[in-house]
Amino acid sequence: MDSFAQGLALIQRLGGAERPAVLDLFESLGEAEFGEACIGFIYGDVYHRPGLELPQRQLATIGALTALGYASAQLQFHAQAALNIGCGRRQIAEAIEIADSIAGTVTPTEFAGAADGDGLTTKEREIMAIAACVAIGTMIPRLRDHLRALLAAGGTRKEAVETLLHLAFYTGFPAALNAMIAARDVLTEKGS
Repeated sequence: MDSFAQGLALIQRLGGAERPAVLDLFESLGEAEFGEACIGFIYGDVYHRPGLELPQRQLATIGALTALGYASAQLQFHAQAALNIGCGRRQIAEAIEIADSIAGTVTPTEFAGAADGDGLTTKEREIMAIAACVAIGTMIPRLRDHLRALLAAGGTRKEAVETLLHLAFYTGFPAALNAMIAARDVLTEKGS
C-alpha cells in the first residue's frame, strides 16, 4: 500500500468520514496534490512509525493542540479521533488538563470532569506534558524535566524521540528541532 492510501485509510478511521475535510480544503485552494502529499506523509508514514502507539499519538496531539490555544477545530477533530480508536473520555480530559496547566490556559471542552474509563498512566501523563512544552516552545528546562520523568516512569528513548518527531507537524518544525536538542542532552546524560 502506498503512503497516500495508507494515510487515507488511517484518517478515515480517525475521523469517521469517507472523504476527509482536509482534502476538500486543499482542493478548494487548487492544491489537491499538496493535500494528498500531507495525508501520505503525516498519516501514511509518520503515524505508522514504530515507537509510539496510535492512542499515545492522538493524546500527544491533543496535548499539543491544547497548549497552542488557537487550534480548536483541529483539537475537536483529534479528540473525536481519540474516541474513535478507543481512548476514553477521561484520558482525553486529563490530556487537556495537563496541557492547560502547563500552558496556563483554560480550554472549554465537553470532556471536563469526565470520569469514565481509566485515566492516563504516569508515562502517558509525561508524554502529554512533553507535548505541551514542545507546543509552547519556550519551556526547554521544563521539557528536559518531563523527558527525564518519562524515562523514570518506564518510557523508552524511542518513545521520547518519536513523540517529538510526531509533534513537528502540529507545533512546527523549529519547535520540534529545539525539543530534539533538549532530548539529545537528556538522553546522553549518564544513567539515561
